Amino acid sequence: MTAQTRAPRSPAARPAAPLSPRDATSTVHAWNALVREDPASPPPLPAAPPRDVTEDDPRVRYHARLGLVETTDIRKGLLTARRLLRLNGERRHPCPHIAIDSDCRGTGKRTLLHHIGLGFQGRLEQLHGIDDTVIPVVCLNTPPDPGAPADWSAAMATFLGWDLYRCNTEGQLVPRMKDFTGPALHMLRTSRTRLCLIDGIDRLPTEDLQPTFDLFDYLADELGLTVFWSGIGSSDILREARTARIPALRRTGQNTAALRPRAAPTLWVNRLPPRSAEHPDEWVSALATLDGKLVLVHHTPNTLLKYQKALYRITDGLMEHLAPLIGMAAQLAILDHTEALTPDVLRDAAAYLDLPAGDDLGSLWVSDREPEATDAPTATTDRTV
Repeated sequence: MTAQTRAPRSPAARPAAPLSPRDATSTVHAWNALVREDPASPPPLPAAPPRDVTEDDPRVRYHARLGLVETTDIRKGLLTARRLLRLNGERRHPCPHIAIDSDCRGTGKRTLLHHIGLGFQGRLEQLHGIDDTVIPVVCLNTPPDPGAPADWSAAMATFLGWDLYRCNTEGQLVPRMKDFTGPALHMLRTSRTRLCLIDGIDRLPTEDLQPTFDLFDYLADELGLTVFWSGIGSSDILREARTARIPALRRTGQNTAALRPRAAPTLWVNRLPPRSAEHPDEWVSALATLDGKLVLVHHTPNTLLKYQKALYRITDGLMEHLAPLIGMAAQLAILDHTEALTPDVLRDAAAYLDLPAGDDLGSLWVSDREPEATDAPTATTDRTV
């Protein structure tokens, strides 16, 4: 079926910004709901474009929540994490601290971090059943408190769902206690917590690094925790922090051989490389996965592969840009009845997201051939760790 021609700058209402249902990780109740939710099914494809479409249409909302694609680095990271967690299943943890690092922002470090926790808890609940008295995973964000020491005890208490504040006699909110470390440690011990996920370690001020790692070294020893640290430069941060706290590693005397810095197992999640002889599959696999998720009346399979060069220029190989761009374009195509991802639709979507997609891309939008079957490798995804 031939796609309809898009009118320039359609007056259709601006669609909702792409949302991810997998961002609700702030409390243990939200995390458990995320672990136990059923995968969302695509809405049915209508036989013809509906005349009246609103932003509450199921297909519009579906495309606003396409989510990120599990790239090669993420799948490799999940496999490595599974093996490290299995290694740490013994009583003595040989690798209590693991870094998740990348060369820039927007590559999917948080996606990998959360998938590790979701898969770990999901497998435990499949094996042993659901028990709400057990909290196998704790998911924390680095506390953004400039000018004050990072309050990790409050972050843990917030995840556990505790009310940190009370009203004083004047009706003002005041902290219930200055330090929640003791109660939180007791709760994590009795709840048999085994995995801690920490996102944004690169936001931590330099003066807070050593106290932070000392605290989590202690928690790892006390609870048998495995701690995953996510953030740009997390591998160097972790290695330097763990080296600095051991005086033997700083010896420089002639009779004393200095030990090398302590190893930090690292899961790398870098941006996708452009298609080349060295990397023939990564970029087209991500596009093929997103292409297969589209529910548009006039969509032709492998359309995104026609524009792979232009899409790479727009997104710079970052999943943080690619998934919202395709989700926004699909919403626009539904709302203005185009029902297909054409260059004009993709340009408008990029404009909404402030991504470069102007006329300077020129001939990159022009496809001189139809993609072959080998251009669309099947991208497999598996959240279980």
